[in-house]
Amino acid sequence: MRDFDAIVVGSGAGGLTAALRLTQLGASVLLLEAMPSFGGYMNPFKRKGYTFDTGVHYLGKLGPGGTFRMMLQLLELDKAVSFVEIDPDGFDRYHFPDFELRICKNRSAYQQRLEAMFPGEQKAIRHYFDVIERLLNAFSDPHGPPKTWLDRIRYILRHRVLMKYHSATYQKMLDGITRNPQLTAALSAHCGNCGLPPNRASAIVSLMLLDHYMDGAFYPKGGSGALRDAFVAGLQRNEATLKNHAPVTHIARDPRGFTVTTAQGDTYTARTVISNADPLITLRRLVDPAIIPRATKKKIARMTPSQGAFYAFVGTSLDLAAAGMTDANIIHFAHTDVNRNFDAIAGRAASEPFPYFFMTSPSLKDPESSHAPAGCHCLEIISGLGEKDLFKPWAHLPSRKRGPEYERLKQQIGQQLIHSAERYLPDLSRHIEFVEFATPLTNAYWVNAFEGANFGPDQTPKQFGPGRFLDCKSGIDGLFLVGAGTISSGVLGCMASGVWAAQQARDYLKVKNP
Repeated sequence: MRDFDAIVVGSGAGGLTAALRLTQLGASVLLLEAMPSFGGYMNPFKRKGYTFDTGVHYLGKLGPGGTFRMMLQLLELDKAVSFVEIDPDGFDRYHFPDFELRICKNRSAYQQRLEAMFPGEQKAIRHYFDVIERLLNAFSDPHGPPKTWLDRIRYILRHRVLMKYHSATYQKMLDGITRNPQLTAALSAHCGNCGLPPNRASAIVSLMLLDHYMDGAFYPKGGSGALRDAFVAGLQRNEATLKNHAPVTHIARDPRGFTVTTAQGDTYTARTVISNADPLITLRRLVDPAIIPRATKKKIARMTPSQGAFYAFVGTSLDLAAAGMTDANIIHFAHTDVNRNFDAIAGRAASEPFPYFFMTSPSLKDPESSHAPAGCHCLEIISGLGEKDLFKPWAHLPSRKRGPEYERLKQQIGQQLIHSAERYLPDLSRHIEFVEFATPLTNAYWVNAFEGANFGPDQTPKQFGPGRFLDCKSGIDGLFLVGAGTISSGVLGCMASGVWAAQQARDYLKVKNP
């Protein structure tokens, strides 16, 4: 007899969702988490009265009938967590050298805003939004996703937009719509949300990222921890077994099912396993190589991780609202050509300002919650590093024990990021009450991100759809995958993978609904 029906490895959004959904479907579930706290990127951290989010900055599809809203209802979490809406007239403020763009709620309103900003480009703008509409129609096809090769052929013939753009970069798609450099910049500014410049990002992923926020942008009241806590409470209500401080080191399979081993030497058995660890970690480090099919080995050999990022978590006494900051996110571009900004990060000298960064404040988005001490604010500033291996010399060392040279480099980069942000918040550095910097190695340690990747596998055309583990199947009977390496990165994509993997695991278990 197996200990559990299912073991879920890792407690990011995908793992928490899979575990909760499986308990709803009548399965006994063990959730194993390596860290002290559950949640992955939904797990905040607290320092000196400040609470910072590590990965949840804003969410979409939460309006009436929205996909995220329906997902919360399915999981019976819709009454356990509430959300505040970020400025609907401009939840993202993109600053370029010669213009500013504010992305607003409602697709038609945003289209009208762009047409007013670029009156000579109305035809191109309408073409752009027509492509989005055709993609949305394809993804909501009433015939459902194709299951056989014949289904796929019929599906593609119904939705030729997929044939045209499934292997295209976002830049290639834009080049076929407009050559106006400012409009190109405006339409590609949101690409940073997938961690790639438009000349490398998947066209379809980039378009779906924009659509994700077209019904408004929201922030969980109480921060990302409130969303995480709702999941944990739901699992406890449904009598799941939750174990933290339990890093998984090995997953083996025999005719009766799976055996999962932790670093402490504890072993647990189950009939099925769902892994929320990155596919490159799950299938290169955890799973017994003898049970991995050749096709799966070839797939993970081809997969490449996304870039890591550098973070500045700042507690400040500066009056952010008086300085001109609102609940909206500020995204800075030093160059109108978005690709050039990403290139410039890679070639940036230590003394030069950051050409691209994202800045947001939890305390401005959710002023009624206690994100910061009275009279103070939380501020999060994020940018790419460009040089992937910059911190590699210290990757083998444990967190907080990487030595003075690592700390010196981290401080140097962090201070320059803060100085770059002073373009919008003058004198920020003189009003810092607390600051902590984080590197890709921080991600690698705290959320077990492969090589510190922020978005799972790179969201390039080759790693879109079939290039990921889109169906949540590992190729090993009974072992399913969830998280950023499956449907897509982001909380909603990871939650969707959790629901889909749980349903497949339930079918595998043949558990009857209670």
